[in-house]
Amino acid sequence: MRTARDKRLHELTLAYMEKDLLGTKWLWTALLLMGIGILMTLFDSVLLTLLFPAAFLGSNLRYQVKKRQILESYIGEELATRQWQFWLVQNVVLSVTFAILLVQTVNLSFWQMWGSILIIMVPIYLVSEWWFKNRMRHDDPDFVSDQEVYKNV
Repeated sequence: MRTARDKRLHELTLAYMEKDLLGTKWLWTALLLMGIGILMTLFDSVLLTLLFPAAFLGSNLRYQVKKRQILESYIGEELATRQWQFWLVQNVVLSVTFAILLVQTVNLSFWQMWGSILIIMVPIYLVSEWWFKNRMRHDDPDFVSDQEVYKNV
């Protein structure tokens, strides 16, 4: 007999695989990155790199909505909504921080710009993920993180 956590992990994995476009997500991601690179070259604007976080949010939103529906049946609407809202706020904060850093470092060389962005963004991401996981595990002992779902695919 599977535990409630295993059942939840299984359902979330199926939802993620459904969103994954038959395993060809890497192809669509590569095409999207190439398209954004072409647009940046054509319009000579580094600000078009802001399409990267928007594309990520757009591609991941379908899975997050399905995840919220699955979690509502396990943990209730209030806790599922809280998890979804935190995911949304976390990604908006990371995207806005990325945009601000991009605008501030656009005059630096390519490696200095991306090095600065990574040095600031990685700790913000890691701290927010750590806080989210600890908070959710406190509220829900059967909590399944997105990283566990990705590993299970």
